[in-house]
Amino acid sequence: MQVGVYKPVASDCHAETEESGAEIIAADAMNLWNAAGNPRTLAEVCPQRFRAPLAPTRAAAAEGKTVNADQLHRAAESWLSGFDVTIIEGAGGLLSPLADGILNLDLAKQLAPIQLVIVTANRLGVIHQTLATCAAAIHGGMTPAGIVLCDTSENLDASANENAAEISRYTPIPILGRVGFGSSAVPWADRLLD
Repeated sequence: MQVGVYKPVASDCHAETEESGAEIIAADAMNLWNAAGNPRTLAEVCPQRFRAPLAPTRAAAAEGKTVNADQLHRAAESWLSGFDVTIIEGAGGLLSPLADGILNLDLAKQLAPIQLVIVTANRLGVIHQTLATCAAAIHGGMTPAGIVLCDTSENLDASANENAAEISRYTPIPILGRVGFGSSAVPWADRLLD
């Protein structure tokens, strides 16, 4: 399967080397790119990268730049053909800003029809975070295709085995599955391709 990956903008990026003028790398984009088998170039995976650990608009401003709002959409469209599936990872949550006046939700709506999948950290507090994100998506005009819970460490709190059932009690959005910490196997992922 050919998998495309795109991260519209990233902050908290670091130089691969300490040389002046060295290209800065987004760790999330690098992980996506490697997991997908290195499609295209890393610069195409995440074309807008900033150093400061701030919201992208603020991180760009700290460098005397702005996030190019047109490029967010234009660069995403180039990934939507030529692949069996494309994963677009937002920066922050669904209501996090990508550029002035543009949230992750706005970009998702511009790219419709796409499947919006809510990926959450499986820990205490995830029930509220997930339900609030689903409600925001629906209020914003997009119904998520599903929810994926990700174990973020080997040492999980007591809620980890209960969170999926609790979330399911309060939303019709299906739980697609759970990804164990360090796992590369997601046998349920094919449900998204139907």
